[in-house]
Parts: sequence; C-alpha cells; structure tokens
Amino acid sequence: MNALTNAEIDVLGMFLPWWLVVAVFAYLAAWLCVSVLERLRLTRHIWHLPLFFLALVVLFFSAIGLSLAP
Repeated sequence: MNALTNAEIDVLGMFLPWWLVVAVFAYLAAWLCVSVLERLRLTRHIWHLPLFFLALVVLFFSAIGLSLAP
C-alpha cells in the first residue's frame, strides 16, 4: 500500500499531512544544494541568497510533491 495515498502519514504516533513531509524533504534538498554551492564558492554570483534559497525550496517542493502526490 502506498503511504501517500492517505491524506496523513503516521510518524511515531503523530499524524502529519503528506505535504508537510514533502516540505521537510524539499527544505533539506535546498539546504544541501546551497551548501554544495557555498562549498564550490558559487554563491558569490547570487544576488540575494535567502531569496534564492526560498526559490529552491519552492522548486523542490513542487517537484517532489508532483512526483509523490496521492
């Protein structure tokens, strides 16, 4: 049975909406991406890093959410 077919996911006895779990994964993916960019010193070419980070979170949230949507 697919875990995301329900509107909620059971995590250690707590029922969380599936989009909240997707949002956590999107945040972590964006954080990892920005960390790699900072390690390679490519963030100096980005005008507003927090805005870029937010855009990455939205991008990853959309991509993961569309691929795993119930």
